[in-house]
Amino acid sequence: MALLLCCACAADSDADDDDDDAAGDDDAVDDDDFGDDDDAPNPYQGMQPDGLMIVEILGIASHMSTGPQYSWPREFEIEQSVAAGVHTSRRGFYWNHIEPQDDQWQFAGYDVMIDLLVQAGLTPMAMLTRGVSWAMPNGSPSDIDPAVFADFTGTVAQRYADQIDLYEIWNEPNMGRFWSPQADPEHFGLLLKAAYAGVHEQDPTAQVLFGGLSPLDDNLFDPRGIWNFVARVGEAHPDLCQHIDGLAIHPYTFLQQPGPEYSLDLGFYRYPNLRDSIGQARGLLEQLGCGEIPIHLTEMGWPSLLIGQERQAAYFQRGVLLAASINVQSFCWYTFFDETPDSTIPTEDYFGLYHLPDEDELTDPPPKEAYHTLVGLNQVLGQSRYAGDLGAVLGWDEANFALVFVDDADAWTVALWHFSEKFNEQAQAAVPLHPAAVGQWTLFDEHGAELESGDATDAELELTISGEVRFLRFWVQPES
Repeated sequence: MALLLCCACAADSDADDDDDDAAGDDDAVDDDDFGDDDDAPNPYQGMQPDGLMIVEILGIASHMSTGPQYSWPREFEIEQSVAAGVHTSRRGFYWNHIEPQDDQWQFAGYDVMIDLLVQAGLTPMAMLTRGVSWAMPNGSPSDIDPAVFADFTGTVAQRYADQIDLYEIWNEPNMGRFWSPQADPEHFGLLLKAAYAGVHEQDPTAQVLFGGLSPLDDNLFDPRGIWNFVARVGEAHPDLCQHIDGLAIHPYTFLQQPGPEYSLDLGFYRYPNLRDSIGQARGLLEQLGCGEIPIHLTEMGWPSLLIGQERQAAYFQRGVLLAASINVQSFCWYTFFDETPDSTIPTEDYFGLYHLPDEDELTDPPPKEAYHTLVGLNQVLGQSRYAGDLGAVLGWDEANFALVFVDDADAWTVALWHFSEKFNEQAQAAVPLHPAAVGQWTLFDEHGAELESGDATDAELELTISGEVRFLRFWVQPES
């Protein structure tokens, strides 16, 4: 079997390069010839589907209404999430809304929201967060009495024990923005342990997650990397592993612009690509003694304002595929709707899968390209599990990806794309088929639409790949 790669490496470095990267702008690089020996080893040898199905990983980090009254945008979001095959809906359970005064509880709106999610078949994830003034005399979460926080988290868990199994404790506690005036690993650890006890006392089967960490840590240059807060909490609380069922991280890419494959290394500061980012988090957990616990990406996304809808959509698909290849438990896209552009950080308002709805008109808002690729991903790979890295086996250039996924019906799908700062740069790839492939192969685009098909007994296919994912599917005859 042969592997041939020809990358179109245009000299133009302008970021707005769509015209320059049109077909025909192909400067070939040297071919890597692996030979055509019929006795060559099977590159798929040893690949076995493992972990969760893609459809089980996908979630939305939602801002849907928590009010008790009818909300058309909430109903629409739930309906379209179900239609796209989303599994998890992560929503903030704000302490200052639920218990605005000590022991005065306001659950009516949350009851409505959770009932709607569960009835629709979505899995709720409750992010227990935000301080409340009566519990913070000096205005800082570091003032909160752990016993008081345990009462809050336990009361929520008691109320929703039959409906919620996932609890994320706080949002980005490693940032002064969410833990004023600055991150406090020792006190966060106290609240985390209190929350773990409070939740598990009411619901022993629930999972309590170390709250989703921002990659923009207050200790920006800590040599332990962007998730160093995990290590700092562990230093303050050596028994940390006994008080968490999982870790939540928010591995946004550098300045929320490059693709998930991008790494930045300045020597004194390194921002890892998505797989390395997850691997670093796993490494810190291993050092603490709980490297086996699940890792959840409870926020992940890109703003279309900076990179355009086409890249946003492609990065979404590529991010999910890469995350699945390193065994994450959830990938919650941030967020469903764009928001009113009045933020001090404009990018915050353009992460949505859908444009901002006009509640006065009560008409369906238009979907963005990212929503269409979510639908396509589920259509092609929803029931599949990650099985192996074909590109790594073949020794492909690190800019070219071929990740293998397999479903229970023995359909094998190779997700193919080319990573470049020039999004439309192309590469020619010779992709070997499984030697036991039978029937027809089919190539799908990022929306799940069929592009072409042929005889699966072909030894290999010559394909053009670029920044948009292509899915090559074939069936493999199971061993007797």
